[in-house]
Amino acid sequence: MKYSLAFDLGATSIRGILGYVEDGKLKTEEVLRFSHERIKENGRSRWDWNKIIKNIENTILKYGDSISSIGVDTWGVDFGILGKDGELLENPVSYRDGYNIVGFEKAQENFSLKDIFMKTGNQIMSINTLFQILALKEENRNYKDIKTLLMMPDLINYFLTGESYAEMTIASTTQLFELENKKYSNDILENYEIDKSIFPEVIEPGKVVGSTKNSKLESLRKFDIPVISTASHDTASAVLLTKAYTDSETLFLSCGTWSLIGCLSEKPIITEEAFKDSLTNETGYNCSNMFFKNITGLYILEKLKEQLEKKLGTEISFEEITNYVNSCNVKEIVDVENEVFQQDEFNVIEEIDKLIPTPLDNDFDYFKVVYLSLVEKYKKTIEQISKVMNKNFRNLHIIGGGAKSKLLCQMIADATKLDIVAGPFEATAYGNILIQKIALNEIKSLKEGFNIIEKSSEVYKYQAN
Repeated sequence: MKYSLAFDLGATSIRGILGYVEDGKLKTEEVLRFSHERIKENGRSRWDWNKIIKNIENTILKYGDSISSIGVDTWGVDFGILGKDGELLENPVSYRDGYNIVGFEKAQENFSLKDIFMKTGNQIMSINTLFQILALKEENRNYKDIKTLLMMPDLINYFLTGESYAEMTIASTTQLFELENKKYSNDILENYEIDKSIFPEVIEPGKVVGSTKNSKLESLRKFDIPVISTASHDTASAVLLTKAYTDSETLFLSCGTWSLIGCLSEKPIITEEAFKDSLTNETGYNCSNMFFKNITGLYILEKLKEQLEKKLGTEISFEEITNYVNSCNVKEIVDVENEVFQQDEFNVIEEIDKLIPTPLDNDFDYFKVVYLSLVEKYKKTIEQISKVMNKNFRNLHIIGGGAKSKLLCQMIADATKLDIVAGPFEATAYGNILIQKIALNEIKSLKEGFNIIEKSSEVYKYQAN
């Protein structure tokens, strides 16, 4: 049996999943999982590159004889920089690093934020790649030595194959990309004096990037495994498996560390109204356009849980949280788009207290605030998208970790009055593997792939009470 190996890198954990088709179903096995902490280095918050690439290398070494292909997807906006010798100049900086705000402020000396949106179609967020590059430029440590800039999945593919490309879906997250023309924006690059030559050729998902026989990692050269550019922005791989991809009346909600809620549109929607509502456009599989909003998601919930566990000296189960939230009458709501909730370090209870009239009686009450606030933001965003699109939606397809929460799904159904489909929970990995199988011609078409996935995973339905 030959397996496709998907590496799915989220902002808090990294997984490796083997996938193969048997009896018309996609069978998967998780073979790697580790937590993904940031490290402090040279005064900045960074990703531990050696830990990431070593875990990937060891997984390939362990299963290499059984693997027919490899595909990588990651979160958006972060990147690595290579010098003239082709080696990494420093550990990649995390989008949560506070110094990125320097680049955000610097950018506004050349263009207004509205102008930047109108040129790129990306939601204005201080974490975006453009602002990170300008912060790197201001820091003036390794900037002048950059030969090549690679987004995180492209960086991993480079180490696996020795080949440098810019996969389209991840490039579309950068605030440097012309979505309609599918190329880096000369206007943005020239105005900010960013050297165009550091960006490699843009390719579509589903292309064979190269082989492990040419890997930068010597131990992998004994294998000849094709590495395939999946829809390497994890959102693009995940959204491919939602009903939104084929049904214009369905919205998607990719619910993980970040919540990404929106729909597919025929072309990028780059209007003043979209800018004011902080909506974004990104490229999906097959050059589709995803029109949505990035919202801080379960990161707040995870952080609150972690902080209370530390305070109480005991683990808190999600069952406990669910039972408490169901019985709690708290009604306070905060804006989860507040930038404080995107930071690396913050105390959830202290920050919420600053935003509500009076502190709450019980620490567990804050879980209810987080759930209510997320649901309220989803509802408001759906209203904004409906208004900009001038259409009503009937369904919402939820994927990712949040789809496992019956409480959250029911609260969303009650608030939005939409019919909810939840699952598959592993949509990103499934999408990654599906694209690999199509590239290998083991699955002949997207339609065949959708049929296989439908038979392979459970989905759950919710309606408003």
